[in-house]
Amino acid sequence: MKKYTFLGRSNGRKFCIQGMDVFQHKWQSMGECDIVLDPDDKKPYSFSFYKIKAPDREITFLAGKFSDDTWGFYQDIPEDDLF
Repeated sequence: MKKYTFLGRSNGRKFCIQGMDVFQHKWQSMGECDIVLDPDDKKPYSFSFYKIKAPDREITFLAGKFSDDTWGFYQDIPEDDLF
């Protein structure tokens, strides 16, 4: 299983990734998903990949809802950081 960095949870009102509140932007589906583990109970979830394009940058992330109805956010760990 690929490794991802858990960024945090949100109730859907506000969550910032690299200084951008993701709930204030349109999410573009990248058409892919992967399995992530809830950091609390280690249950697996299938979350989708999204990107947000802003005038000055683009961010990508995985997002989905946990069983407690909170949003979870993850990002790829770059290959160079695995060693």
